[in-house]
Amino acid sequence: VVQAPPPAPLPAPMAPMPSRVSFSAESLIGFDRSVVNPEGMAALDQFARALDGTTFDKVVLAGHTDRLGTTEYNRALSQQRAEAVKNHLVSRGRLDPLKITASGKGESMPSTRPEDCVGTRASAQLIACLGPDRRVDVEVVGTR
Repeated sequence: VVQAPPPAPLPAPMAPMPSRVSFSAESLIGFDRSVVNPEGMAALDQFARALDGTTFDKVVLAGHTDRLGTTEYNRALSQQRAEAVKNHLVSRGRLDPLKITASGKGESMPSTRPEDCVGTRASAQLIACLGPDRRVDVEVVGTR
């Protein structure tokens, strides 16, 4: 009598994989603004199309500002930026609003180092140097 080998175990379900992307606030919104501009809308639409076929567990949006302005102003502006991105993605019918969270981080998580962008007055040079700090980070957790 020949015994059949035991069945192979079923593969474990794949854990949701996070994917992160960062959008420059200037390309989406503009300096000291919170309304998504036409170029930003096109970039967000392209991003959403790239996610077609993904089952989302959650989408986390985090708005950021540079250090210019007061802490309170920057926190509010960063929140408005994250909400503007959320509203655009939802309005296009691409993402479920119940799975998206938007928060403002203000100036608390800069990409630049203080020694790279010296100064406190809003000069054109300092604004340009601090550009990487003004962004909206998007983290998508889902499966394809």
